[in-house]
Amino acid sequence: MEITKLLSLAADEEKNAFDGLFSGAGGIVGIVLIVTGVLIIYIGIKVMKGYSFMPTLGVETVIEEDTYVEGTATLVSQQKTTLPDFNGTGEREFTEWTISYTVGGEEYTQTIPDDGYSKGDTIKIKYDPKKPDEYYLAEEAEEEAAEEADNTDERKSRNSGAILIVLGVIVIVGGAALVTM
Repeated sequence: MEITKLLSLAADEEKNAFDGLFSGAGGIVGIVLIVTGVLIIYIGIKVMKGYSFMPTLGVETVIEEDTYVEGTATLVSQQKTTLPDFNGTGEREFTEWTISYTVGGEEYTQTIPDDGYSKGDTIKIKYDPKKPDEYYLAEEAEEEAAEEADNTDERKSRNSGAILIVLGVIVIVGGAALVTM
């Protein structure tokens, strides 16, 4: 008797493939998916507007004031180093410059990578007045600050929000498909 019921269900072409999967609960599951999709879209809109779901827990980022002093350094000498190329295509040549700057009557020398400099050029540096041997190239810091301004969290937030909205629409479409079955 049971086999005849199974055979009749298998032969019935009007039955949907998902009938046995949810056993009549497809409508409820579809409604839950639609509500979930709407919530995902809501969260996506909030994220696009810059809302963060991760609280800072009272910890604030303290940006220290740059106490380094601006100065100039002179390119004194150029060194070229030849190393084997790890791609197996021969050798690579690296060029570095020795720079020299004076703080409080004492001369300091450092090595920097080549950036199209010529001997005798002067470059902007910033050094720690307490430890003059600690320095950084002021020009590179300005370039990095400009690059950071381009890669803001706002753009990342908009992209994440858009992805959540698309995901929400997909979930709603899946839920609607289950409800209409």
